[in-house]
Amino acid sequence: MLNKFAVVLGRPGSGCSTFLKALSNKRDEFHEVRGEVHYDALLPEEVTKHFRGDVTYCPEDDIHFPTLTVSQTIRFAARVRAPSSRLGISRTEYANLATDLLMTLFGLQHAKDTPIGDAILRGISGGEKKRVSICEVLATRTCLTAWDK
Repeated sequence: MLNKFAVVLGRPGSGCSTFLKALSNKRDEFHEVRGEVHYDALLPEEVTKHFRGDVTYCPEDDIHFPTLTVSQTIRFAARVRAPSSRLGISRTEYANLATDLLMTLFGLQHAKDTPIGDAILRGISGGEKKRVSICEVLATRTCLTAWDK
């Protein structure tokens, strides 16, 4: 399988976030969309209906449930999109393995039992939150991800 990557660069206000949202079919907050929009041969409604979990937009702001721990957050994402059977292991075993692997790869093992936190609840650092967001998206095994960072 060949992975392809593209980078969109621009000054603040130049429309990069808008472009990434349009690319990942996250157009519900737009005031108006003119003209026809197609994703190859698919209409936006078909992408939403049939490929909702395969196309992801990851916003700049890290939004998490503040009371969940790092491992609970990543494990939930892994369980949501875990294959029904993979290499003879259950979905739960797969989610646990994926969670441990991602936390190790992104240096989050030391914070696995720490709550994510927010402005009220003390939790992990901003850099760790960003890494949790990346792990969360990788755990869901999406086909197309638009990262707005």
